[in-house]
Amino acid sequence: MSSQPSKTHDRWSQLSRSELIALGKTIVREKLERLGCTVDPPNGLLDGRLHVTTPSGRSIEVFVSTQRVGGYVFWTKRRFHPASDRFAAIVLLADAEDPDVYLVPSSEWLDASPPLKDRDNVGKKSEPEFGISLARSSLPALARYGWERVTPLLRDEEYTTPGA
Repeated sequence: MSSQPSKTHDRWSQLSRSELIALGKTIVREKLERLGCTVDPPNGLLDGRLHVTTPSGRSIEVFVSTQRVGGYVFWTKRRFHPASDRFAAIVLLADAEDPDVYLVPSSEWLDASPPLKDRDNVGKKSEPEFGISLARSSLPALARYGWERVTPLLRDEEYTTPGA
């Protein structure tokens, strides 16, 4: 086994924070547009929230986060409220040539199960948060939110809650 990092790791490790954010937003925007959605430009360079109109005219919000395997992503409960029109998109940079993309309906946090986390952080300095464990051991559970499995929601098609 070589101690040299993979080419994909090298490519992503050279990206700055703002470049990682832009990469994730671009990947998700392109996937949404291929579904026939219209995506409004974000408010700022570091704003990971996309305002989207589905093919049927429904307005939704997609919070995009670009992460590496082994990390943890979260949104404060103050900013991210579970609703039928709100989603979290995770662009996961792993060993594959292309990043894996996951789409989590925010309503899944109303009854969070691994890899989703619902932390109230009572008695702690951190704000209450909704999060996702991106540890390698969590990836099989995260697979239920793979892009192709969840996008029927965006096409306004029949959809079954992941894992049901």
